[in-house]
Amino acid sequence: MWKNYSLIVWLVIIGLVMGGCQMGKGSERDIKPSEMKAEDLPDVRALQDEFTRSFIESTEEVEPGYYSFLSGTKQYRMLFPKEGVIHQGYGVKEDQFEGFLMSTINDNGTDSQIKINYYAYATIESVEGGLEMLEGSVGQKLEFEKVKAETSELYYAPFQFDSDTFGIAALVASLKENGVIQIVYDTQCKKDQNECKQIKEEEVDKMIHWAESIEFVDKEIK
Repeated sequence: MWKNYSLIVWLVIIGLVMGGCQMGKGSERDIKPSEMKAEDLPDVRALQDEFTRSFIESTEEVEPGYYSFLSGTKQYRMLFPKEGVIHQGYGVKEDQFEGFLMSTINDNGTDSQIKINYYAYATIESVEGGLEMLEGSVGQKLEFEKVKAETSELYYAPFQFDSDTFGIAALVASLKENGVIQIVYDTQCKKDQNECKQIKEEEVDKMIHWAESIEFVDKEIK
């Protein structure tokens, strides 16, 4: 009897210890990068830059090379490259407007810049005017493709600034509520012509995938 009792006590102790360990691990996952010390974070630009990591929701990658970014307006989320940083000049007005420039170093040795403007008051009906604004931003007439998702529409068009610089202009519009995001995403390649041609194909596909990751936050459950 005493042997059985001792065994039960021992199993209970093990269970408590293991449960405590699991809760501890869960607590670590719940800690935001902005609440952690730089030396305890992965050695990547997005988390080592103090301002940038204030937007990153977790140290766990949601896709290889990307973290989850929550807008300063709390109105949308998107993928954020681990080697990306947000530059000076960031601007936000409550939950109504947000504008910033981010840059990232790509695995293929190229550099990219992404300019983002969010307008809370804009509606799906204002898309045509938004696309015209994007054409003015890049100084070109663009042919936009449309991708419709469950709660948003994405419009994007590739462009070429010069022999070294290419990118996409994009617009994401909410279908449920007001909200439009305008994007100019460009990459500079200074390698030889054949290599840059291959890089361009890969990077444009990556740009479109990134733009498709943008989702508006449901205000009813936020």
